[in-house]
Amino acid sequence: MQKHKILAFLLALIVSIGLWVYAVTVVNPDDTVYIRDVRVRITGASALTSDGLMLTGGENQTVNIEIAGRRSDLKELNSSTVEATADVSNIDSPGTYEVSWKIGLPSTVASGDINIVSASSTRIKVAVSEYKERPAIPVEVEYVGVLPDGYVRDPAELDRETVAVSGPAEEVGKIAKAVITVDQDGATDSFAEDMEYRLVDENGEALELSEYVTIADPTVYITVPISYYKQINLKVGIIDGGGATQNDVELTIEPKTIGVTGSEEALQDLDELIIKEIDLAEITKDSQSWTLTPELPAGVSNRASEKTVTVTVTFVGIQTKTFTIPCADFERENDVESMEFGEPSVKITLRGTKEALAAIRTEDIKVFADMTNGYDAATKTVTLRIELPKNTTAGVIGGPYVVQIIETAA
Repeated sequence: MQKHKILAFLLALIVSIGLWVYAVTVVNPDDTVYIRDVRVRITGASALTSDGLMLTGGENQTVNIEIAGRRSDLKELNSSTVEATADVSNIDSPGTYEVSWKIGLPSTVASGDINIVSASSTRIKVAVSEYKERPAIPVEVEYVGVLPDGYVRDPAELDRETVAVSGPAEEVGKIAKAVITVDQDGATDSFAEDMEYRLVDENGEALELSEYVTIADPTVYITVPISYYKQINLKVGIIDGGGATQNDVELTIEPKTIGVTGSEEALQDLDELIIKEIDLAEITKDSQSWTLTPELPAGVSNRASEKTVTVTVTFVGIQTKTFTIPCADFERENDVESMEFGEPSVKITLRGTKEALAAIRTEDIKVFADMTNGYDAATKTVTLRIELPKNTTAGVIGGPYVVQIIETAA
């Protein structure tokens, strides 16, 4: 039995040694493999930001490597499972640098069991630039094409006046403005939409920017008002009165016309606009002016830079004369015995030609005081009605005339 145990032990030992020799020499021998296009991943780029820098080249590089190791390990290595990494966190100024890389293996392969025999390059080139932010680049609108006859365009309205751009200082620093191009050829209606813009230098040349430039928002919402345009004449209505007609005045309107915009339908029949009605009887001066803002129909806008119009009326060939009428001469209507006139007389002004005024005497002027219907209890006054001779061309101005009333005990 003892002899059989020894023989069994020796047999097992011989088999183990044989298997070991087989595994080493046949099953898993050392070998080499050549792997093409191993991607080099750059690390530490975020650390550049703290120094005001950014990576601007070198991200998409690959290397070819020859690796030695056990055949069982090498079977797991290819361009998808092997990765190279290059750290740029130590770079502290702009420029072009050569950075070494390290091999990265899958977790199933121990790095100590693998050796790099050769590589197409032991370093890669990277570019680092100064980082710059431009938060307020002005936006400008340019127009191409021609509007149809009779149409005008108002200034465009933008949802924002500036755009934000960031990236390499050598690129971002060249940007002068953002330009939106609007084709207005044949346009008859206003339009609004999001539009792209181009970034240009100080000469207006479009810039070809790299992928490293970041534009916060590539579009701007723009509204372009387009409307029909027309020149209309301004008119003033004259109401004869106070001894004067429109033939007795010189009327000036400045400006005489204004440009307006609106829809073609709204302006189709609008050739003139009456901006004021002037009652000559209400004017007591030799000349009077008004500064007016024309009231336009709905949907019509004044295009003039100065929105007001000055109207002046000057009397020519007529004059004024004041008469003092005693209150005792008033004809009292609907009389009330408890009311007395609180003034001895009232001054009444007439206007007309010199001859017409000379022909009127004080006693020719009839003054009526309606003590009931013309009485205002709040002001204690009676409004007077004045009549002139029927054949006169003169007229009363400066009214209405009133007289103070004193109420006495009944």
